[in-house]
Amino acid sequence: MILHRICYNIGNFRLIRRSGIFFFFFVVSGFLAFSQVTSPLSSGVRYTSYPGEPERKDPVFIFCVPEGNNDFSVGELVATPPGGVAGWTFTWSKYNPLDSVFESSFQIDTDVSSSTVTGLESGGYKVRIRDAGSMDTTFIAWVFNDRPSDSIRLLDHKCSYVALNGFADTMLFKYYDLLDNSEIILGNGVAFHWWSDPESSIPFPDIEINPVTYQPPYEDTWYYLTVTDSFGCSNEASLFYESIHVKADFEPDPSEGEAPLEVSFTNNSLNAVEYEWRFGDDTISILETPAPHTYYDPNIEYEVVLIARSEEHCVDTFKFQYIKVDPSSLDIPNVFTPNGDSYNDKFIISGKSLHSIYVQIFNRLGKRIYEYTGHGAAIKDWEGWDGKINGRSDASPGMYYYIIRAVGYDDILYNGKEYTGVLYLYREK
Repeated sequence: MILHRICYNIGNFRLIRRSGIFFFFFVVSGFLAFSQVTSPLSSGVRYTSYPGEPERKDPVFIFCVPEGNNDFSVGELVATPPGGVAGWTFTWSKYNPLDSVFESSFQIDTDVSSSTVTGLESGGYKVRIRDAGSMDTTFIAWVFNDRPSDSIRLLDHKCSYVALNGFADTMLFKYYDLLDNSEIILGNGVAFHWWSDPESSIPFPDIEINPVTYQPPYEDTWYYLTVTDSFGCSNEASLFYESIHVKADFEPDPSEGEAPLEVSFTNNSLNAVEYEWRFGDDTISILETPAPHTYYDPNIEYEVVLIARSEEHCVDTFKFQYIKVDPSSLDIPNVFTPNGDSYNDKFIISGKSLHSIYVQIFNRLGKRIYEYTGHGAAIKDWEGWDGKINGRSDASPGMYYYIIRAVGYDDILYNGKEYTGVLYLYREK
């Protein structure tokens, strides 16, 4: 560890600074004797810079005053004597800048090895130390009871933002040149930080003392302003904010698929009391949770809009782009095996977004042996041809013919002239 050593000759003693603590060495009977004024409970220490005595460095002990303690009398100093004859007497006095003197003593301790004074206000203090012999010397230290100040107020709040006003300042501490009583300001600065609970967006929390939250909180929120000065002392102000803001939000399920596409909507809005749903097809609902909505046309990209309003008449809008309906299609197999093995047992058409379908199956003699007609959502329940003649006896293995007519929700026509073909039925396992 490196020790920084600074020496000052003051009267009949030498002052040496090592690692931030002043040690006082007195010349007594030809040898150096040890003495010091300390403050173990202080939060930090600075040193005086007297214009009239630049070589003299008295300690300034900093005490961070906790919030709630408003008497600001928390300083404490401890003095220990130099070597010499036992039976020390400590006499403490406080500096009065109006008269430029240390006033009469406020505490005297006799026949003790050290002396402690507590409950000190900010200011300068002198301790006179005498022993039973000829030793008689004094030390000076300054006490600064410190707490930076801050406050919060609500500057403005609208539906789209909250504006806060913060104040932060440091305490001013003055000490005095003991030669001419001139005032000397102990330099001090302040930094601040905004935060909230629950967490909300506060742009530039360490830079802007008057922040505007452009994404306002949707929950009741505590705002806090913490300030810290150059000596590490801090303070915190708080403000409770009752939210007036509304957020529109929802989730569709599903957002795409074949027609008729039935979509359910989960309302995730916050703080809303009124709702207006616009489903993108000229239909509207004012329910908090609307009934599932059905979409048909693959040619349209449906933009769904939710407008939410709060009790305070704030309005927010959420748009979902887009609900999409699959184009119509037909996929017709040419082989199936109705042999009871649960695999490819039925002739069924894979279609999407079909408005209607008409299926006919013929044998090689041109006799119709199966027929199906379906419309809309009922088509999805069609189980296909199971290989029976008009639903009764099993059709023989071999070649059959089909004619299919269909219309998609996108108005595409799948007519029998285009959709005729050959189908093979096998029964071997």
